[in-house]
Amino acid sequence: MLDYIIPIAGLGLGKHQFVFEIDSAFLKQFPALEIEEGQVSVETEMVKESNLIDFSFRFIGRLLLPCDRCLEYFYYPVDQTFRLIVKYGETREEISDEILVIPANESRLDLSQYFYEFLNLTIPFKKEHPLDENGNSTCNKEMEEKLKSMTIKSDDSRWDALKNIELD
Repeated sequence: MLDYIIPIAGLGLGKHQFVFEIDSAFLKQFPALEIEEGQVSVETEMVKESNLIDFSFRFIGRLLLPCDRCLEYFYYPVDQTFRLIVKYGETREEISDEILVIPANESRLDLSQYFYEFLNLTIPFKKEHPLDENGNSTCNKEMEEKLKSMTIKSDDSRWDALKNIELD
Protein backbone atom coordinates (compact mmCIF):
# COMPACT_ATOMS: atom_id res chain seq x y z
CA MET A 1 0.00 0.00 0.00
CA LEU A 2 2.71 2.42 -1.02
CA ASP A 3 0.13 5.05 -1.95
CA TYR A 4 -0.55 5.74 1.74
CA ILE A 5 3.01 6.17 3.02
CA ILE A 6 4.39 9.54 4.14
CA PRO A 7 8.20 9.97 4.20
CA ILE A 8 8.29 11.71 7.58
CA ALA A 9 12.11 11.81 7.86
CA GLY A 10 12.47 13.88 4.69
CA LEU A 11 9.96 16.56 5.66
CA GLY A 12 10.89 19.73 7.51
CA LEU A 13 9.18 21.13 10.56
CA GLY A 14 5.86 22.89 10.01
CA LYS A 15 2.64 22.25 8.07
CA HIS A 16 2.39 19.82 5.18
CA GLN A 17 -0.70 18.86 3.21
CA PHE A 18 -1.49 15.67 1.35
CA VAL A 19 -4.53 14.24 -0.40
CA PHE A 20 -5.05 10.49 -0.53
CA GLU A 21 -7.65 8.69 -2.61
CA ILE A 22 -9.46 5.65 -1.25
CA ASP A 23 -11.13 3.52 -3.89
CA SER A 24 -12.26 -0.06 -4.50
CA ALA A 25 -8.66 -1.29 -4.78
CA PHE A 26 -7.96 -0.04 -1.25
CA LEU A 27 -11.21 -1.49 0.08
CA LYS A 28 -10.43 -4.95 -1.35
CA GLN A 29 -7.28 -5.02 0.80
CA PHE A 30 -9.54 -5.01 3.88
CA PRO A 31 -12.28 -7.62 3.30
CA ALA A 32 -13.59 -7.21 6.87
CA LEU A 33 -15.09 -3.85 5.84
CA GLU A 34 -18.74 -4.10 4.84
CA ILE A 35 -18.10 -1.69 2.00
CA GLU A 36 -18.67 -2.98 -1.51
CA GLU A 37 -17.03 -0.02 -3.21
CA GLY A 38 -16.46 3.66 -2.66
CA GLN A 39 -14.65 6.82 -3.54
CA VAL A 40 -13.29 8.84 -0.63
CA SER A 41 -10.71 11.63 -0.61
CA VAL A 42 -8.67 12.03 2.55
CA GLU A 43 -7.49 15.62 2.98
CA THR A 44 -4.54 15.38 5.33
CA GLU A 45 -2.86 18.17 7.24
CA MET A 46 0.33 17.22 8.99
CA VAL A 47 2.05 19.52 11.49
CA LYS A 48 5.54 18.25 12.17
CA GLU A 49 7.24 19.41 15.35
CA SER A 50 10.54 18.33 16.86
CA ASN A 51 8.96 15.82 19.26
CA LEU A 52 5.65 14.87 17.57
CA ILE A 53 3.55 14.92 14.42
CA ASP A 54 -0.07 16.05 14.56
CA PHE A 55 -2.30 14.69 11.76
CA SER A 56 -5.78 15.94 10.90
CA PHE A 57 -7.74 13.89 8.37
CA ARG A 58 -10.96 14.81 6.62
CA PHE A 59 -12.73 11.98 4.80
CA ILE A 60 -15.05 13.20 2.04
CA GLY A 61 -16.84 10.99 -0.46
CA ARG A 62 -19.29 8.13 -0.61
CA LEU A 63 -19.39 4.43 0.18
CA LEU A 64 -21.58 1.71 -1.29
CA LEU A 65 -23.20 -0.11 1.64
CA PRO A 66 -25.81 -2.87 1.91
CA CYS A 67 -29.08 -1.68 3.44
CA ASP A 68 -29.93 -3.55 6.64
CA ARG A 69 -33.63 -3.27 5.88
CA CYS A 70 -34.06 -4.20 2.19
CA LEU A 71 -30.57 -5.62 1.40
CA GLU A 72 -30.23 -3.38 -1.65
CA TYR A 73 -27.03 -1.33 -1.96
CA PHE A 74 -27.03 2.44 -1.57
CA TYR A 75 -24.43 5.20 -1.53
CA TYR A 76 -23.75 6.58 1.91
CA PRO A 77 -22.20 10.09 2.02
CA VAL A 78 -19.04 10.51 4.11
CA ASP A 79 -17.76 13.77 5.58
CA GLN A 80 -15.91 13.20 8.85
CA THR A 81 -12.71 14.32 10.51
CA PHE A 82 -10.22 12.38 12.62
CA ARG A 83 -6.99 13.14 14.40
CA LEU A 84 -3.80 11.15 14.99
CA ILE A 85 -0.86 12.28 17.11
CA VAL A 86 2.45 10.54 16.50
CA LYS A 87 5.09 10.87 19.19
CA TYR A 88 8.69 9.73 19.08
CA GLY A 89 9.87 7.14 21.60
CA GLU A 90 11.86 3.96 22.05
CA THR A 91 9.48 1.40 20.52
CA ARG A 92 6.31 1.37 18.45
CA GLU A 93 3.23 1.49 20.69
CA GLU A 94 -0.40 2.58 20.44
CA ILE A 95 -1.22 4.55 23.56
CA SER A 96 -4.82 5.29 22.59
CA ASP A 97 -7.05 5.57 19.53
CA GLU A 98 -5.48 8.92 18.70
CA ILE A 99 -1.91 8.57 20.00
CA LEU A 100 0.82 6.47 18.43
CA VAL A 101 4.46 6.22 19.54
CA ILE A 102 7.06 5.33 16.90
CA PRO A 103 10.84 4.89 17.15
CA ALA A 104 12.73 8.14 16.61
CA ASN A 105 14.63 6.61 13.67
CA GLU A 106 11.45 5.71 11.75
CA SER A 107 11.69 7.30 8.31
CA ARG A 108 8.19 6.72 6.94
CA LEU A 109 4.68 6.23 8.19
CA ASP A 110 2.12 3.95 6.52
CA LEU A 111 -1.36 5.42 7.07
CA SER A 112 -3.35 2.64 5.37
CA GLN A 113 -4.26 0.83 8.62
CA TYR A 114 -5.45 4.09 10.17
CA PHE A 115 -7.51 4.91 7.08
CA TYR A 116 -9.13 1.47 7.38
CA GLU A 117 -9.94 2.07 11.06
CA PHE A 118 -11.28 5.57 10.40
CA LEU A 119 -13.46 4.27 7.53
CA ASN A 120 -14.90 1.70 9.92
CA LEU A 121 -15.88 4.55 12.22
CA THR A 122 -17.73 6.34 9.40
CA ILE A 123 -20.06 3.39 8.79
CA PRO A 124 -23.32 3.90 10.68
CA PHE A 125 -24.47 1.22 13.11
CA LYS A 126 -27.81 1.00 11.31
CA LYS A 127 -27.24 1.09 7.55
CA GLU A 128 -30.42 2.16 5.76
CA HIS A 129 -31.38 4.02 2.64
CA PRO A 130 -31.81 7.72 3.39
CA LEU A 131 -35.30 9.17 3.69
CA ASP A 132 -36.71 11.22 0.83
CA GLU A 133 -37.65 14.91 1.15
CA ASN A 134 -41.05 13.89 2.60
CA GLY A 135 -39.53 11.67 5.27
CA ASN A 136 -40.42 8.41 3.51
CA SER A 137 -38.15 5.43 3.15
CA THR A 138 -36.32 5.04 -0.17
CA CYS A 139 -35.81 1.29 0.41
CA ASN A 140 -36.77 -1.22 -2.25
CA LYS A 141 -40.59 -1.23 -2.02
CA GLU A 142 -40.90 -4.79 -3.33
CA MET A 143 -38.61 -6.11 -0.59
CA GLU A 144 -40.45 -4.13 2.09
CA GLU A 145 -43.74 -5.70 0.94
CA LYS A 146 -42.20 -9.19 1.05
CA LEU A 147 -40.98 -8.56 4.59
CA LYS A 148 -44.41 -7.35 5.68
CA SER A 149 -46.08 -10.42 4.14
CA MET A 150 -43.69 -12.73 5.98
CA THR A 151 -44.40 -11.20 9.37
CA ILE A 152 -45.75 -13.87 11.68
CA LYS A 153 -49.14 -13.13 13.19
CA SER A 154 -49.63 -14.41 16.72
CA ASP A 155 -52.54 -14.46 19.12
CA ASP A 156 -50.14 -14.95 22.03
CA SER A 157 -50.82 -12.03 24.40
CA ARG A 158 -47.21 -12.05 25.64
CA TRP A 159 -46.25 -10.31 22.39
CA ASP A 160 -48.88 -7.53 22.58
CA ALA A 161 -46.41 -4.96 23.91
CA LEU A 162 -44.23 -5.46 20.86
CA LYS A 163 -47.06 -4.73 18.41
CA ASN A 164 -46.83 -1.00 19.16
CA ILE A 165 -43.14 -0.72 18.32
CA GLU A 166 -42.58 1.20 15.12
CA LEU A 167 -39.88 -0.05 12.79
CA ASP A 168 -38.35 2.82 10.89
